[in-house]
Amino acid sequence: MANRFRNTSTRALRAAVAFGAERIASSERLMGLVYDSTNEANFASVSHHEEMLSDQPRVRAYHRGIHAAVSPGDVVLDLGTGTGLLAFMASRAGASKVYAVEHSDFIEVAREIARVNGFTNIEFVQANSREFTPPEPVDVVIHEQMGDELFNENMLENLLDLRARVLAPNGRILPARFRLFVEPVTFTPSMRVRRLHNIELPDDIDLSAMYGSPLLAPYETGRFEHFWARPGSVSSTIGTPEPIMEFDLNTLESIEALPRRHRIERTAGSDAIADGLCVWFEAIFDDDTTLSTSPLAPPTSWGNRVIRLDREVHAGERIAYDLDLYHLVDASTWSVTQA
Repeated sequence: MANRFRNTSTRALRAAVAFGAERIASSERLMGLVYDSTNEANFASVSHHEEMLSDQPRVRAYHRGIHAAVSPGDVVLDLGTGTGLLAFMASRAGASKVYAVEHSDFIEVAREIARVNGFTNIEFVQANSREFTPPEPVDVVIHEQMGDELFNENMLENLLDLRARVLAPNGRILPARFRLFVEPVTFTPSMRVRRLHNIELPDDIDLSAMYGSPLLAPYETGRFEHFWARPGSVSSTIGTPEPIMEFDLNTLESIEALPRRHRIERTAGSDAIADGLCVWFEAIFDDDTTLSTSPLAPPTSWGNRVIRLDREVHAGERIAYDLDLYHLVDASTWSVTQA
């Protein structure tokens, strides 16, 4: 009896967890709340901040962008200040007041760095940005809210909220302009992992008969359908890259205004293996400064998700895929079908 009760309770608990997970996964808003609740733990490690501070393309882009955008006397809000770097740059650029907002206890580290560096015009605010309203309009909101797939750090919700509530009529967000790319790429042969039926082996060992085999079905976990490209693994794109999405946070009407479904069509310039669709973004600060997380650009602290294809293509061949960005904030829900 006790065992049956425990088993029944276990099944009920699992069903409740599954139901809750399904409800969360079906809601953009709930996914955002999940991110809010886990963000503090994700960025509480010093190693995360060391990696970001050591990212020279990132640091240089923000330094140029902030010094070009912030004018003497501006009131600035730094969203998610972390170590305080962007707030410090804004202060050095001439801001009269900087609100450095961070909801985690790591704000004490930023406060101490500010003290030893002599910054006196920065007010550190420990709060979720959606619960903070400064006593004066803000001229510039600066942020680094971009996740690996651009949207997965609640960038849109947080910045559109601040734009509506605290930004001055002629205020601006930095960076505000973005391009999202999901491009077919080919890997260097030494870093390529092919599907079982495509792997070539010595001694005339042939695996091609395993294509579609029902014997493999129980072992198809899907673990490798999305994977992370190792630095230096991408050799080239297949066709000329084109962003699937471009937007400006200064003018974007709403999150819902961004389309979720896209057709990706490219023409191969040479024979190649299309290993997958690789995700990256560009953050445009101004006409002179763009930060790119392309796997073919200088490496950054952002990673590159790859949606697996493993398909041979020939020069001049047109390939087409339909991409569904089911939840913008959770790229694991993004799916691809051959058009």
